[in-house]
Amino acid sequence: MSKPNKVTKLAVIKSSAKATSSSIKAHEAKKRLVFRPILENPYTQSNVWPFIQPELGSDIVALLESLLKNPSPEVYRGFNQTVAALEKQAAYNRGKLSDPVPQIKYVFVCKFDISPAILTSMFPVLSVTASRSADDMVKLVQLPRGSIEKLGDGIIGLTPNLERAKSLYDLVDEKVKDVDVPWLNGIFDKEVPFEVPKVKQIQTSVGAKK
Repeated sequence: MSKPNKVTKLAVIKSSAKATSSSIKAHEAKKRLVFRPILENPYTQSNVWPFIQPELGSDIVALLESLLKNPSPEVYRGFNQTVAALEKQAAYNRGKLSDPVPQIKYVFVCKFDISPAILTSMFPVLSVTASRSADDMVKLVQLPRGSIEKLGDGIIGLTPNLERAKSLYDLVDEKVKDVDVPWLNGIFDKEVPFEVPKVKQIQTSVGAKK
């Protein structure tokens, strides 16, 4: 049997390359451009803690340190006690409980001394839901690193009627802004306004079905 000549081999190679190229092009052509909707998630916002200047934080810690030397029923200390009180307060202020509960007005958190961060991440939302109204918000104060060693507890709640804490109240009221959680803006209204969902479109492609 005679061997195929060079011309025949070249023709076979070209034909094979052309077939491969056509196959790749056909596969690429089957890919479709699609637009996937992405719904904005307000729950991932991390900048809702009121900003505290370092000097202000130090002044607040000094006042708290002096205040905590004498125990008082108006002072809630520790995570469990403070959170439980705020949750009951939120339930009462939102009409879920009928019996009045003590009202915590000021919450101090050693945010940078507590880990993991998820342990303190709910305080902005809890502070808003526990507030009486938009004009009477629970003040949330993040304390500077190292505060927990001076105060003995990482989380402290105060009611607004402790006479010897007046200088602390005045300082916080004047210098610390209210918590701002945008997606809870309507919580104090009888009718919560409808907000148009913020949907983004991301262009991508999908491969051909096998």
